[in-house]
Amino acid sequence: MCAAWKDGSANAPIGGTPDAASSGMAIQLSCFLLDDDPIDRRYVSWLLQQMTGFQLDIKSAHTLQEARSICTDERFDLYLLDYWMGEESSVSLLESLNDACKGSSTIVVMSSLDDQAFQEVSMQSGADLFLAKQELSKQTLELMLRNIVQAASKTQSVRDQRLLDAEKIADWTKHLRNMLDSSHGFAALALNALKSGDVETVEHLLSQAIDRMSELRNETSYVQLGMTSRQSAGDLNLRPFDVSTLLAEAVEDCRIEAEQVGKQLSFYEQIADSIILSDDRLLKELLTVLLRGALRYAEEQSDVSVSYELGPEHLEIYISEFGNSEDPEVSNYELDIPSAIQFANLFGSERTGSLLVAESMLHKLRGSWNIGKSGENLEIRCRIPLNQDLLN
Repeated sequence: MCAAWKDGSANAPIGGTPDAASSGMAIQLSCFLLDDDPIDRRYVSWLLQQMTGFQLDIKSAHTLQEARSICTDERFDLYLLDYWMGEESSVSLLESLNDACKGSSTIVVMSSLDDQAFQEVSMQSGADLFLAKQELSKQTLELMLRNIVQAASKTQSVRDQRLLDAEKIADWTKHLRNMLDSSHGFAALALNALKSGDVETVEHLLSQAIDRMSELRNETSYVQLGMTSRQSAGDLNLRPFDVSTLLAEAVEDCRIEAEQVGKQLSFYEQIADSIILSDDRLLKELLTVLLRGALRYAEEQSDVSVSYELGPEHLEIYISEFGNSEDPEVSNYELDIPSAIQFANLFGSERTGSLLVAESMLHKLRGSWNIGKSGENLEIRCRIPLNQDLLN
């Protein structure tokens, strides 16, 4: 009987050789080995160390009790479990690992007996692979490790995104709390001035408090949009679309708001073929957030223009709050995941919410940007990869 994968096929293909392995860089993986036979345990450990292109950190146990203790405190990329541990099987441990890992690790059950019943029980309990020990070889393990690399890479990406999300949410929360504190402070000062009968000061302080509350109202809508974006699936929904049409639609959606604030909104469309491969929904949301920020926070009578350039590998989108005027002298900033405080210091607290949301969307698109500033007006250039290799 051949080794069985979860999809039921024999020796199911797992994909190409990892890039890091083929380029000579060792891929690091953590491995947990459970086997009560010291000879088998040493042999499997030796085989794992022979894998070219991989560097495995192996931790082992020889009893179920020891295994449960280790696996409660640690997580591994690969679990290798002997089916029979004395008079007890490792199925209970397998089931608990399957619940804890939720697909983020690869679990392999091994047995000295090539038994169909053992295989069925293991696969039904959550194993990714059942392997008879006599089939253990360097080739078999290398096939298995390719699958593990893919799972580990995806898990790390999820961890990185969650960490970034947590940092951004903390930034937004702190920013909103500061705005609330400012509003409360002006209101408290106004109350003290009212008690002393200073009507002029009361009016001034209440005006300041109302302005802060108005800013907070605008920022809350941006944060809500950003939170919705972060709660959606982490992977991009790539599909081909006409970027010129998409940008024109986003500009048109913001035209009424431009008229309400007395600003001109223009879009310079390219005639050439403009089909790209990206996430059209996320790209449109990014442009909408940036345009609304430009319309709300740029200086009065500052027209907004949108244009783009399509290269072989990148899409560059330009949003200028200087309209058709001559190029102003601007201070340019290269931005690499700045915090809310950095945004507020550079571009003012009023724009922080919209820029943080835009930055999170741009990060999802694997893009980068820089921002030029002159007075209250900005000039933004977003650079987004086209994923052209996926169209070939």
